[in-house]
Amino acid sequence: MAHTVDNRELSPEERMYVDYIQKGDDFMKIEIYRSAKEWYTRALELNHNPGFVRSKLDNCNSLLQLEKKRIIVIISVIAIVVLALVFF
Repeated sequence: MAHTVDNRELSPEERMYVDYIQKGDDFMKIEIYRSAKEWYTRALELNHNPGFVRSKLDNCNSLLQLEKKRIIVIISVIAIVVLALVFF
């Protein structure tokens, strides 16, 4: 269950921080890691809980690296198939 915060008790900057984290989390759920990273970076700039945000950014960066490796494998396989079709 998601943690909810009563925004009425927060300063405008704290509301922005909570909003940025939520947007980052939303993008992580749908596996759009680049956008998640952008929102987490914005939250980090507000400097409310840098350790928490850095852990989210680290996780996001790890998933982006994994995504890049998958893309390289997929492109390599496609290239091999195309070359095999052309030359054989």
